[in-house]
Amino acid sequence: MKLGAKIFGVLSGVLIVYLLLGLLLPGTWEAETEATLPYPTPVVFPFLNRVDRWTQWNTMPDSGLQLVGPGEGVGAGLEWDDPQYGKGQFRILTSRLETLVEYEVLIEGGSLRIHGSVDLEAEGETTRLRWVERGDFGRNPLMGYAARGMGASQREAMQANLQRLLLLLGEVEGGGA
Repeated sequence: MKLGAKIFGVLSGVLIVYLLLGLLLPGTWEAETEATLPYPTPVVFPFLNRVDRWTQWNTMPDSGLQLVGPGEGVGAGLEWDDPQYGKGQFRILTSRLETLVEYEVLIEGGSLRIHGSVDLEAEGETTRLRWVERGDFGRNPLMGYAARGMGASQREAMQANLQRLLLLLGEVEGGGA
């Protein structure tokens, strides 16, 4: 057998093992972060319940973004078709005044699904915020590997988004918006 054929055979075997292991890995991930915001829940809640406010502090696609449904609450959403983020949609599924917003993000027709919830708890003039996201990449053998680091990566992104929310709340409370 020629050396090239042996190398090709070994590389093919490694690729097959890699893909089989990827099929065994779960395609799901979870990320969570918490923060105490120095603003009361009536000030914080509209930034979660209104999608036009959500886009001001949360990372969103740069192109093809459009509001759909009502402006706030259940059914409010966004759709996009962006070269970086793909084609997707965001929808508010549950909205409880000043306490909870649940949402779903579907990318590429649902090949990637994210379910998120943001719980708010009033603590005097501050708000305790708990944000959880759970994602599912499905049974793609390559995405099982991606899911392994997605929780930590998404947690960092969520924390960065909360920092932008804090800045925005400061502008609103200071009369800047």
